[in-house]
Amino acid sequence: MRTSKGSGGSGGAEIPVEQTERLVAQAERLIDAMESIAEKSGIGIARLEDRQHKQRRVVIALATLFVVVLAALLALALIGMGVQRQSREIEDIQEKVTGQVLCPLYQQFINADTPRAREAARVAGQDMKVRDHAFAVIRDGYQTLGCTSVNGG
Repeated sequence: MRTSKGSGGSGGAEIPVEQTERLVAQAERLIDAMESIAEKSGIGIARLEDRQHKQRRVVIALATLFVVVLAALLALALIGMGVQRQSREIEDIQEKVTGQVLCPLYQQFINADTPRAREAARVAGQDMKVRDHAFAVIRDGYQTLGCTSVNGG
């Protein structure tokens, strides 16, 4: 039986050559298996890293989109507040125009419909049905505007 001496040992224990060859073969198989596992896990790690990068990009894109939507919502809120303010201003102007201009003007038209003015219109040849209809429209407008009588009438 052939033997080989161990290296650096003080005991001088010898290992048979066949057993050494078997151990070397097993070690080579173990190294091959470990290399294979390392390659496969390297591919898995690379895939995981790729996924992680993609997920980061998705998270960044979603965060950016969220900020953009938030900014758009804020802009819409500000625009809505501006529109509401302008609407109130327009209503105030309409109330002033109605109360200070239109109601007094309509009141003047209504006050002009006197028996004396009717007689003058009839003598002048005005169509009294048309005239009566015109004054009815003026009275309806006066009521529609919510005017109150200027001179109590």
